[in-house]
Amino acid sequence: MARSLAAGHYSLIMAIESSSRPDSWYRICQDRATGELSCDCPSWTFAQNNQRACKHTALAQVLLAPSTTPRAHVPQIAPLNHPYVAAATRQWPGLGGTWSVDDKPARIGTDAYQVVLLTLHTGNGDHLSGCAAFATRHNANRSLLPGIAGWIGYAISAEVCRRGNLPLAGAPPEHFRLPRRGGGQAGQRSTSSAVGLADILRIGDVTDLGDGLTPQVRAEQTLALFLGPLYTQLEQRHFLDVSSHRFPHRVYHLRRDPAKHRDRRVRVFEHGCYVHDFCIVRAQDVPEADHLLTVFLRLLSDEDGALSVVSQHNIFAPHSDDGYHREEEAIPAIWQPRAA
Repeated sequence: MARSLAAGHYSLIMAIESSSRPDSWYRICQDRATGELSCDCPSWTFAQNNQRACKHTALAQVLLAPSTTPRAHVPQIAPLNHPYVAAATRQWPGLGGTWSVDDKPARIGTDAYQVVLLTLHTGNGDHLSGCAAFATRHNANRSLLPGIAGWIGYAISAEVCRRGNLPLAGAPPEHFRLPRRGGGQAGQRSTSSAVGLADILRIGDVTDLGDGLTPQVRAEQTLALFLGPLYTQLEQRHFLDVSSHRFPHRVYHLRRDPAKHRDRRVRVFEHGCYVHDFCIVRAQDVPEADHLLTVFLRLLSDEDGALSVVSQHNIFAPHSDDGYHREEEAIPAIWQPRAA
């Protein structure tokens, strides 16, 4: 298999906004095997030697290097209502744990930047970070929240999946421009049929971003874009499996209604045997696709938090919501230990 970000061979280290084109981004990735950095920018992509480098990877090297002096900006534990944290958790509501924020200036070449680093200390014991650098010259009268929700939230969510041995989920979209919403006629959309960050973002409680997308459509596109190849499996099999972090040899079988209307109970397997149904319900105003992604990410990042709603009244015997037709399992549930 060719090495790729989608296949889990690379980590998304940070996203850096172009200094000349607002809302256009370069992705800095790190090879998991060698530690080498790569960038989307022309200077790195079209380099003619084997020692590729650019000003964006140079900044990433500085940020990744261990500090030998006391930090001038110490990351602060941030409440859930911190604007940056709220943006990330609004877009990726399943992420569970505590957050810290580091926000400081930097320079890339001669250009001034604002670098935002968010770290999630998950309930499952991981410390996962995402970083984005915003060109200061573009900062007037605009919000940083879309970039934070998209790039930083995406990177942390992807690492949550990798730790859960699901590396095929969470690859960032290949096209990564965030078009300005107010630049054309109301409801004007790109002619491209591809789905990118601009098509999934939700900012605060705003449900109408002027693009004609309903919350249900945006939630489905978020699920499809984030799951990647796993979304095709979900469409065919109507379930996703998540291996337990707390209980060895337990697997959570997240089922989906083929009609995408009603919630299905989570089937619980112990040592390959189907033993329980857990009822984890959604809020009435949450799209069904949002609920599925939320439970998926919450089990991967904070299993205790996901199970906190499950009491004796939420535990049912197998096949408790099969309806008129008993739904037998044709594919075994195989527990996998967490990735290093």
